[in-house]
Amino acid sequence: MVCVVAFLVVLVLSAVSAKYRALLGRAWGCVWRKITFRPCDTTFREDVKSSLLAPLAIRHPRWVKPASVAIEIVAWLMVLSLIVSLYLLGRSGLNLFVYGTCDKQDTQACALAAESCSIDGGTPTFGDSLARGDVLGAFGNEFSSLGETITAVPSRMKTWDAADFAPENATFLGGYRPGLPVAVEVLDPGCRFCAELFRNMAESGFAETHNVTYLAYPISSSLGSKFPNSPLVASYLAAVQSYEADLGHLTGPTGDWAILEQLFTGEAPDGTSWQEWMNDADPDAARVQLQAWLAEAGYDAAAIAAIDALAGSDAVADVLAHTRTVVESDIRTVAIPTLIAGGGLHTGLVGVDTLSRLP
Repeated sequence: MVCVVAFLVVLVLSAVSAKYRALLGRAWGCVWRKITFRPCDTTFREDVKSSLLAPLAIRHPRWVKPASVAIEIVAWLMVLSLIVSLYLLGRSGLNLFVYGTCDKQDTQACALAAESCSIDGGTPTFGDSLARGDVLGAFGNEFSSLGETITAVPSRMKTWDAADFAPENATFLGGYRPGLPVAVEVLDPGCRFCAELFRNMAESGFAETHNVTYLAYPISSSLGSKFPNSPLVASYLAAVQSYEADLGHLTGPTGDWAILEQLFTGEAPDGTSWQEWMNDADPDAARVQLQAWLAEAGYDAAAIAAIDALAGSDAVADVLAHTRTVVESDIRTVAIPTLIAGGGLHTGLVGVDTLSRLP
């Protein structure tokens, strides 16, 4: 490994000074022999070690042998560190291309990623597995995750048709307008970046140039929902869609969008945003507030009671389960919000300028 490290050092030095370039060929020859599992050039290897040990041999001859061993150990550690660094760099770059973030399990930990709420896949990190002593699990999960990323590469290079991912009972922001392209947002009602994207759509005019619909996906993990009341809100959204579908009113303004507009743009009486209030609210209070918003949107008591019953039904549970399958297996995103529009997949918060340019 000494000659491998020496090659890397000489490679850098030869880039800034011509006097080292004579050694570059010898260093590469040694490395090539290592790569092809042949003995390294002993003369070059010993020359490198001798140049490092010569000062020590003059002053402390007895330390030469242990120092020689230490050099070999350090060389091995440096090469292993380089290999690990290159692997992490390659994996991060691949994740960034596929998922829009270099860290699949914590999208906000990646400075290059768009702002988003992470979808926790539930798989322990490499470090967590090692901390528990599960060495095989650590490497198994790591390579399994890498394999998933590699298999997702072709899907990220295709043209995305948002209409293919619209829910069966899709409703549209402002009502459906024939002739406009469809855009689908994967959202969690509790994620603040979904609220920001909603406001960006209004500011950019995106909602007027596209038929915007959504897939409600409450982020969950082994510890439960990331935002406690998101499953309740999602069930109400799906219930409104089902109720309007039975009436044949899906193409007009609907109550689910009235809920989302209040949630993403409105303020509670205490001055906090409704979204913050909802994330901290007691479930019973949250249910009462959802019903109040439906009443403000023009639903009478009988309609609200029907929607409330639907929210707790098996039919709505099946809709939400199907949505989860679409998000995790077909779209395969790790960040909320995710927007399918303009033939592409856009993970994380999409800015006003980008939205205004999407066809």
